Amino acid sequence: MTSRPIASRPPVSAPTASQPSPIRLGLIGRGIDKSLAPAFHTIAGQMLGLDVTYELLPRDPAFSTQLDGLLEELGKAGYRGVNITVPFKASAWQAALDASDEVVSTGVANTLLLGPAGPTNAFNTDYSGFKWAYRRRFANASPGTVALLGAGGVGTATAAALADLGASAIRIYDIDAERSGALAAIVRQRNAAVRVDVAVSAEEAVDGVDGVVNGTPVGMYFLPGTPVDLAAIRDQQWLFDAIYSPTETELMARAAEQKIATISGFDLFLGQAIDAFEIFTGHHIAPTVLAPLEKRMHEVERERTF
Repeated sequence: MTSRPIASRPPVSAPTASQPSPIRLGLIGRGIDKSLAPAFHTIAGQMLGLDVTYELLPRDPAFSTQLDGLLEELGKAGYRGVNITVPFKASAWQAALDASDEVVSTGVANTLLLGPAGPTNAFNTDYSGFKWAYRRRFANASPGTVALLGAGGVGTATAAALADLGASAIRIYDIDAERSGALAAIVRQRNAAVRVDVAVSAEEAVDGVDGVVNGTPVGMYFLPGTPVDLAAIRDQQWLFDAIYSPTETELMARAAEQKIATISGFDLFLGQAIDAFEIFTGHHIAPTVLAPLEKRMHEVERERTF
């Protein structure tokens, strides 16, 4: 497996004459029926004069053994690329011919370019998207000491981004202690200057930290609730909830009550979607396009029902 460096924003490849028309894209995963991705990619395509289609391809966890076959079928059918979400981020990329450094070092990917024979390139735009969202909100401020709840795909991508953003310490809690330990090892290898601890509970993890990250699925419309006792969210400086279905989770509402600065799941969605679109199409979304695109996506988000 070769490795292709990925910056804070993934490199944009030049459009090619062999690019299919329309540019066919899709999303593979569980619980994706409320995804904003189809709207984002088709609207962005319209704004740039591109014919883009984006399909939802729901699959249950048991489908994992058949995933490689599906990716090959999609490539043969002319799909340009797919996004990957729960629970396939740790496996779907392994068939790709090339992968970004962040994919290789973390073992997770959410964006695959496809060729006629299947996956050609794998990227982690959760990683680059979070870095973009964090810098957009907090500029060059250090994340400080951060509690990371959830050591799955988005938690792993966020942990790598936090290490690269200069976090001083990261406390990891996952209901699966082995996953917590595995992610701790990844972060230590990525940046030895970051102190990494594994917490025994979510409440222990968030006690006295500067920032809190919810990288679990708890709070999604099909899994309501909170990943930590809300009484523990009180003195932190910032909070990021990766959930955007819905955006206004109980955790985000608590942060607002406590006047804690927030990064929403919509912010992450926007950052990773911009990167994925540029990877898929080879077309840059300039600030003059992003402003009306973001406005339209907020309208789409408000129109959703749960």
